[in-house]
Amino acid sequence: MKKYLSAFILALALSCGAYGQNSYQYTVNLNNAESDRLAFELQVPQLKKSTLVFSFPKIIPGTYMVSDYGRFISEVKAFDKAGKQLPVSKMNENQWKISNASTLSRITYLADDIFDSEAKHGIFPMAATNIEAGKNFVFNTPGFFGFFEGHNQLPFRLQVIKPQSLYASTALPAQRSATADVFELKNVDELYDSPIMYSVPDTTTVRVGNCEVLVSVYAPKKMIQSKQIAEWMSELLQATRSYLGGKLPTNKYAFLYYFKDAALSHSFPPGLEGALEHSTSSFYYITEAPAQKIRQSLVDMSSHEFFHIITPLTIASKEIKQFNFHKPVLSKHLWLYEGSTEYTAHHVQVKYGLKPVPQFLAKLTEKITISRNYFNDSLPFTEMSAAVTDKYEKQYTNVYMKGALIAACLDVYLLHLSGGQYGFRNLTYDLGVRYGRDRAFNDDELFDEITALTYPEIGEFLKKYVAGPTPIPYDYYFGLAGVKFTPREERQVMSLGGFMPGVNAK
Repeated sequence: MKKYLSAFILALALSCGAYGQNSYQYTVNLNNAESDRLAFELQVPQLKKSTLVFSFPKIIPGTYMVSDYGRFISEVKAFDKAGKQLPVSKMNENQWKISNASTLSRITYLADDIFDSEAKHGIFPMAATNIEAGKNFVFNTPGFFGFFEGHNQLPFRLQVIKPQSLYASTALPAQRSATADVFELKNVDELYDSPIMYSVPDTTTVRVGNCEVLVSVYAPKKMIQSKQIAEWMSELLQATRSYLGGKLPTNKYAFLYYFKDAALSHSFPPGLEGALEHSTSSFYYITEAPAQKIRQSLVDMSSHEFFHIITPLTIASKEIKQFNFHKPVLSKHLWLYEGSTEYTAHHVQVKYGLKPVPQFLAKLTEKITISRNYFNDSLPFTEMSAAVTDKYEKQYTNVYMKGALIAACLDVYLLHLSGGQYGFRNLTYDLGVRYGRDRAFNDDELFDEITALTYPEIGEFLKKYVAGPTPIPYDYYFGLAGVKFTPREERQVMSLGGFMPGVNAK
């Protein structure tokens, strides 16, 4: 008991300072997990308002789906400094109104495990939470931590009391002891952008130029280990560094892999798995299988998520960078955020010899086939993007098909117009310099900005094929690179002509 209290007091002392008086100060004890639930306590910031609204997000960036995390929060209670309970009323799925809040001192509540929930919900597993006492805790933070409306720019301090056997894998800096961790974040945006996974450690760290990369694995059957993935990713990340001009855009990054035991039933539809990007990390939910069986798909997925560092985590509109967690206004440019990321994730591999050219062309062919046969090829992509959470929800997967093809055609067209000197990655580099992490573009001005950086023909392409209803003539654009694309009734084929991937050197 003395050892436990000493660690607790040490963690508390370490977390004082700038994150003390006017901050959200959370405490959660993983040792007390019970029935797939965790109890949270919040020492509230000094807000001095008669009424406060305590909220969890309805939707988060990257998922483009309504999540309603508040459905998994229960027994919300509010107290003053004397311990007297204050009136709390639930307003909707995600919000609670606290009356007499000028005397509010702390809030307590319970959070349920989403992985094993029996309730019907639309939360993707890569954005969900897991509570498995003594084994694994997945902190996709929107599912565990709330904030007060109108006060989302205040800092957060998370104090996590834990079993000695578990390690917190994250890209966040931490103040660690054997039985407690403390994390400090500047606001709710950084909090929701920072997943944490607790498990018995299986971690490997590799250095890629300026960046320290953590690979963390939770695999209950031990069919795959972090060392294996780190070896695969090291080669890819070195190629990525060269692709991006010799330097990675962050000094620290974490790949967090949760491998699901196929014999266990989680609350998600069969076959649903994937990953979610964050500024300096990505979280993966994948069915555990022998390492070599899933190697290529895992590398492709990890490459895609890592390249989100460029779009939309560096280059994005105000709708993304100033995200409203309750009333989201979506950007028109999913072709850029998801589509170009998907294209780049494959292009970097073929450019640096990690994937053969025929395999790359086969992937593009597959995307054309799926896009034309299963989605509305005449629906303007900007229109679809802006209404993808409701009206065009069933068209979303096309961002990984036609969205990637838009970027591929732009790459070829840019190289054609510039005589091989300027391609799509040069464009994203220039956009990154213009905007960076702290600036956002106006949605309606992006095409004009791209045109100013490139050629009038590129502006016409964007207006006609991305903002307009005209299907892209792939045979023409890929033909500019010497790739012959022949649509046939029974199948569609790409063959290699004079196409040399990656001539857009920078």
